[in-house]
Amino acid sequence: MKRPKSNRREFLQKSLLTGAGAAIATSMLPAATRRTAGRAIGANDRINIGLIGCGGRMGYLVRVAKDADANATVTAICDVWDQQRNSWTTSIEKMFGAKPQTHADYRKLLETADVDAVIIATPAHQHCGQVIDAAQAGKHVYVEKPIAPLMESLEPLNKCYDAVKKAGIVIQHGTQGSSAAETFALKDFFAEEKLGKVFRIESTINHYVPYWNQYKGPQEEKETEWKAFLYDKSYRPFDADQHAAWMGYYDFSSGPIGGWMAHFSNFVHAVTGCECPVAATAFGGIYAPTSDRRRTAPDNVTVILEYPERFYTQFVTHFGSSLNTETTFFMLGKGLVQTRFGHYPGNPVYSSRGVDDSIPETKLLEEDPPYPGQAHMANWLGCIRNGSRTNANMEMGYKQGIAVVMGDTAYRLGRKVIFDKAKREIRPA
Repeated sequence: MKRPKSNRREFLQKSLLTGAGAAIATSMLPAATRRTAGRAIGANDRINIGLIGCGGRMGYLVRVAKDADANATVTAICDVWDQQRNSWTTSIEKMFGAKPQTHADYRKLLETADVDAVIIATPAHQHCGQVIDAAQAGKHVYVEKPIAPLMESLEPLNKCYDAVKKAGIVIQHGTQGSSAAETFALKDFFAEEKLGKVFRIESTINHYVPYWNQYKGPQEEKETEWKAFLYDKSYRPFDADQHAAWMGYYDFSSGPIGGWMAHFSNFVHAVTGCECPVAATAFGGIYAPTSDRRRTAPDNVTVILEYPERFYTQFVTHFGSSLNTETTFFMLGKGLVQTRFGHYPGNPVYSSRGVDDSIPETKLLEEDPPYPGQAHMANWLGCIRNGSRTNANMEMGYKQGIAVVMGDTAYRLGRKVIFDKAKREIRPA
């Protein structure tokens, strides 16, 4: 098993900088680019979108944006990889009928007046900084999860929250389960307490092969902007595998903690209405026979989070076996609710299972709900037009970020950690 080394004294010293008094991060944008939320956009006005990070996930997001709002269009794209910029320029022109502006530096895209909103689907370690810059440029934001992937992401997360609130932009985090019909129905079901109160929630999602093994990237440094990819990470010589499979490297990602647990934790927050978790423990490592041993993020991990509402969650993932994948159980005083995983919960099934046989397994919804991706995008675009709060707004994003950072911190330190909400600090228990 490999576990990244972490200096506990250094962590404790750094945690003192993440409190409520943390200032908004210094912007990477020119002062002239900083502004409050952009032009008012009416019900029939066109929304001009810029794309930051043009990979496979972005392809899906653009398709659902086009289907969700006929008056949304893409006017600019950005990617550090030359091949992606070239291919996406052609694809966007075919899809929307006009050639977009192209950039290798996302800050140049944010300076563009002909962009009202941005979709960010870059490597996770770039998310907080890019959201801060987009907010300060007055652009509305859809940002993929996780917003904060690592132990060291807490201070950027706090600054990101402050920047978004100050700018007044409309933000949607890419936890599409927030916009699922079943999520709203389950929230109402729990509020009625027909099965009593939730005391434990456990969820698992698994693949035989780690998902980051499938991604491709540039093979030579001349094909990409390597320093831009590294972003705020220390420089190292170009590494094609780190560029392509960044999700499996601890400098950029906490693996399934940020990649998958973000969806589970957000789902829990959405259906229970709870606050941020207050304590975390975690265990894991690299065990799967299907893992590439160059990678450093865990392929098997268990994270337990405790909540102030007196329930706790257990997230389990194990690459190397797909057994029991996408199963979630809510245990209550009088029974059980079972769903799929947080990104697409599916039709919840409730019963008195585990307690007695008085309530048979019953579907909560009359019809099985669709995948919520398009509804989530439509919610964001609609809120840009009417100024409403999105389903995965900054408060929800902050809770998701805290859950992930706590899980990774507990794993990295090998001990229980707690979250101080008043000071916005995470520290060993």
